[in-house]
Amino acid sequence: MFFNKKAQEEKLEDILMDIEVYSCSHDDCNGWMRKDFATADLKCPLCGNDTALEVRELPKIN
Repeated sequence: MFFNKKAQEEKLEDILMDIEVYSCSHDDCNGWMRKDFATADLKCPLCGNDTALEVRELPKIN
């Protein structure tokens, strides 16, 4: 089954949402975690530095 580009773009818009995430505050690290799955200490899962709350457009997880 083939979809045109417009149909694919509309489909992506339906599943993307503004989600709160904790993002690593260290400039050299790209670590982040969804607020719903964050650890209790709110440390970066990759480097252990502090994180800051921000909003990203991400796919919805059921």
